[in-house]
Amino acid sequence: MMTERALRCVLVGLGGRGRHWVRVCQEMAEFVALVACVEPVAERREQAKAQLSLRDEQLFPSLKTALSEVDADFVLDVTPPMVREQIAALALERRLPVLAEKAMGADWAMARRIATMVAQSRLPYMVAQNYRFGALPRTMRRWLADGLLGALNTVVVGFYRPWGRGAHYVTMDYALLIEMAVHHFDTLRFILNAEPKRVWAHTWNAPWGWHKGDVGHTAVFEFEGEIFATHHALGCSVGKMTDWQGEWRIEGEKGSLTWDGKQLLYARSFPDDQATAREIPLDALPYTDTKAVLVEFVSAVREGREPECSARDNLRTLAMVFGAIESARRQQWVELAELLGD
Repeated sequence: MMTERALRCVLVGLGGRGRHWVRVCQEMAEFVALVACVEPVAERREQAKAQLSLRDEQLFPSLKTALSEVDADFVLDVTPPMVREQIAALALERRLPVLAEKAMGADWAMARRIATMVAQSRLPYMVAQNYRFGALPRTMRRWLADGLLGALNTVVVGFYRPWGRGAHYVTMDYALLIEMAVHHFDTLRFILNAEPKRVWAHTWNAPWGWHKGDVGHTAVFEFEGEIFATHHALGCSVGKMTDWQGEWRIEGEKGSLTWDGKQLLYARSFPDDQATAREIPLDALPYTDTKAVLVEFVSAVREGREPECSARDNLRTLAMVFGAIESARRQQWVELAELLGD
């Protein structure tokens, strides 16, 4: 049987996250051939060449130049969100599928425009919501679907880390919601296999923080099926750190699932004759995190289908982000259908 060739990739952005993606592509050579890397800052190109064994002929100052010099099968966009639309427009115009880092836009209007461009192109566009591809979310979703907790009602997720200490994170408004909480919001949709209907949120900054915009918040989402999910966070926390996935508690009629960064625990305390507590091992997966994202995207391109975390689907995750921002501004509940036009 013939093996399908690796897809030729042009990667855009050689910041910290971009360099991570270069390593992933290099390690996944059976799926991807990295034919070009784009970075407008010459110093970063030189750093990447030295650190990542890239050759001069692989490095370009602009995407337009790169696409005129090399043959490609897709574009991997690892630029800040404010550049996302520009990269999408150029790639889709060249009939190239796109795998893009989150968020799918710096604001709601940009995200909607990108989703419209993608729909008109009928090309695969996937947002790298890598958190949902971890063993924890996949395991939790499977157990919830199997009825471990019965009917669900209350979910609480907390995130506390000294987060976003450089780059565009320190200058953006609502950076934590747009660039970090988006992962947890997307994971909520995935784990619960349900859609949020409305949101209430309040945001703030701690006086010792280093961000221009608010990186503290509490957001409450009402999901389908009368499920209420609270996300609370502080992105300039200098105390005990949570796991990057956050700390989770899901309450149902038959008990709870909790995740503290080390153990996934099922527990039931009432009635007394059904009281129990046991650890649930995480599912073994062939790929996780960004490697799983890459495998899903390449598979979708090869099969000509819509990928998981497509532009269309990711709009519903971004509606949670920008709905929370709008709620904080208005100081009232916001119906997500108002944003989505449902």
